[in-house]
Parts: sequence; structure tokens; C-alpha cells
Amino acid sequence: GAAASVRRVLERHKVLQRVLLVLALVGTCMVIGDGVLTPAISVFSAVSGLELSMEKGHHKYVELPLACFILVCLFALQHYGTHRVGFIFAPIVIAWLLCISMIGVYNIVKWEPHVYQALSPYYMYKFLKKTQRGGWMSLGGILLCVTGSEAMFADLGHFNQLSIQIAFTCMVYPSLILAYMGQAAYLSKHHILEGDYRVGFYVSVPEVIRWPVLAIAILAAVVGSQAVITGTFSMIKQCTSLGCFPRVKIVHTSAQVHGQIYIPEINWILMILCLAVTIGFRDTKHLGNASGTPC
Repeated sequence: GAAASVRRVLERHKVLQRVLLVLALVGTCMVIGDGVLTPAISVFSAVSGLELSMEKGHHKYVELPLACFILVCLFALQHYGTHRVGFIFAPIVIAWLLCISMIGVYNIVKWEPHVYQALSPYYMYKFLKKTQRGGWMSLGGILLCVTGSEAMFADLGHFNQLSIQIAFTCMVYPSLILAYMGQAAYLSKHHILEGDYRVGFYVSVPEVIRWPVLAIAILAAVVGSQAVITGTFSMIKQCTSLGCFPRVKIVHTSAQVHGQIYIPEINWILMILCLAVTIGFRDTKHLGNASGTPC
């Protein structure tokens, strides 16, 4: 097959092996860097909903301390292992996906039923053709729409590839499509003032359910952060086995499930870096630009 042919070519050419190794290491470094940025972005984006749920100006005194507190708790619980806290992850993720799907459908029906036309690649081509370089640069601002898939596949030590593909295709992707189309439908009828970009999702949430959605969003942010942290541990373990990373203490947190590990040094380094970027940027847009193309 094709895989066998590629393998034979790589075995015959040492240069290609080195190139492949460098590319793999670069990609691994980028995902590990995402392990720093994703928890900070996810948690800060979730707590930013307080801007619409609290009195004007008061949210500024709560968002940053609350985000830092959640991050510290998240990393402090890592030594218990995924199998001990993971039993609540699935209900949270399902609740979050159903929540954003229903909110998306509500906004589509109420504000702009024809927003489904945005699924056509024609409009993407038309947008990039009109905006040219500025349009390509603006893609950095929407990078968070597609990040997270690398974290799912980084967890191959816990789930097989088919289960991840089924979950993404049947649950995650349709929910995200509905959620973003719902936001687009809402924004097509409401002109958001500059400065409100941080709460673009929350402004489209009906006020009566805003607090429950905020709570689910924070829990979902913790789950998403857990996935990329666990994936970082798995990749560093593989790099250590290949001699591409300094030797570190690896703790197996489950006697039944293979691949569930905890690396104390990496955990605390990630926590310090997450807190540093959260306190340093203090802004979801700047955090998003740090993980993508500045816009």
C-alpha cells in the first residue's frame, strides 16, 4: 500500500528521515505551546461572559482573579489522574455541545434563517479575493474556531483514532457549525460596538439563560484544557522515549488504563506559563493572536 511505499522511501534516504524528524518535532513543539495558550484562552474566554452578567465595570475586578484561580485548581488536580475526574467530563461536554447547538438554532430561526448559505465555499473565496492580504491576516482572529482538534488527536493514548473521528464528525463539528451560524445570524441584525468583541458569543445568548450558560462554559473550558494538558504529557513521554526530550519523572495514574500519565515538572511549568500569559495579556483577542496570525 501507500504507507509501505512511503516507509521504503524513508528507509532508503537518511535525509528524508531527518527532515521528517524535524517536522515532527516542530509540530510537537507547537502543540506543547498550545498546551500553554489553550487553557489560558479557554478559561479567560469563558469567564469573560461576566461582562454581560455583572454591573458595568465590576467584571474587570473578577475576571482575571477568577481565571487564575480556575487555572491553579485545574493544574493542582492533575496528579489525581484523568480516570478519577474524567467520569464527569462526558456529561459536561455533551451538555455544552447541546447548549451551543440549541442557542445556535434559536438565533438562526429568530434572526436570519438564510445564514446557512454561509456554508458555501464561494463566499470564502469571494471574501479572500476582495480583502486579499488583509483577509488572510484576519484569519488569525478566528483561529480558535478550529483549534482543539489537535488536542483530541494528542489523546490517542486514551482513545483510538476511529472513536475520535466519530465523535468529531457526529457531535463536535455539527454543534460548532450551528453555534457559529447562530452567532453570524445574530450579528447580521445587531451591530456590535468595538470593544464588545470579547463577548461575541454571550451577547447572542438569551439573557434568561445567560448565567447557566456561563457556568457550563466555564466547566467546558476546564474539560478542554484538561484534554490539551493530558495530550502534552503524552507527547513529552513519547519524545523522552525517542531521546528528544530530557528525562523527567513520569507517574502512571491508572493501573487499568494504559497511557494515563502525570509529569509533575511539566505540569507546574505549564501552570506557571499559563498564569504568566493570562496575567500578561489579560485579553482574549490578544491571547488568540498569540496562538495564530496577528491581526
